[in-house]
Amino acid sequence: MKKVTRGLDALESQLGARAFCCGNTLTLADIAVGACLGWLDFRYPKLGWREDRPNLERLAAKLAERPSFADTVPGD
Repeated sequence: MKKVTRGLDALESQLGARAFCCGNTLTLADIAVGACLGWLDFRYPKLGWREDRPNLERLAAKLAERPSFADTVPGD
């Protein structure tokens, strides 16, 4: 879990105030990060990765609004 935490911290710092991972448009990087964050939510719901990572939280919320992400959220 230390690697996961360090990876999330690196993503948080690199994302900064940008709208998406690589600027102002959705790219494959955003899809990959969104899939990773969704997987963490599904497999480790108590991880609390959002608590200290507002940039990643913002990106995850923006991606969750997209039908392509909303339609693929895993069920129970």
